[in-house]
Order: sequence, then C-alpha cells, then structure tokens
Amino acid sequence: MDLCTKTQQKIDMICQHKADGTIIPIKFRMVDDDGLYQEYKIKGYKDLSFKGKLINLEDAGLVHSSVIVPFECRIESFGRDMVINIYYNSDERIWVLNKPMRK
Repeated sequence: MDLCTKTQQKIDMICQHKADGTIIPIKFRMVDDDGLYQEYKIKGYKDLSFKGKLINLEDAGLVHSSVIVPFECRIESFGRDMVINIYYNSDERIWVLNKPMRK
C-alpha cells in the first residue's frame, strides 16, 4: 500500500539507527519541480512517535506509530530556516516528506 499522496513525496534519506531502536535523520535529498536533486542537511529534529498510540497522516487515515515514525525537522532552504515533517514507513522501508501546501 503506497501512502504517498499529492502533498507527499518519497525522499532519499541518510540516517543513523541506534542500538536502542531510535532513528536519527541526518540528511535527505529529493527531486524538485525542475527534476533536479536538491540535498538538505537536518539541523535539528523532534521525534513525534511517542506523542500517542495513533497518528493521522493526511489522506492516509489513522495508522499505528510502530509502522510510521514521524519527525519534525528544521532545515535550511535558500538561506531560510524551515520546519518540515518527514515520516519513515517501516513496512515499506521508505521515507516520505509531507510537502507544505502552497498558497
């Protein structure tokens, strides 16, 4: 089951898996609107997986946090700090960026 929607994008991720089972996101890259790879270093992150038993992903419904590990990350993009949300789907072994809605 592919959880990606029009507001989500699969990304390449470099991360650290610690001995206690936690994950530390380090850096990711994604294809931009022009088809070019852009790389972003994660400057800070918050693991949101322990905020409750269930989390709600847009258009994906409620899922157990043991399958989806959510992170709130701070990155720099074009000289500005941004906060983004990324998810690790352990069933599909993919990382997903929840793209901000454009106004």
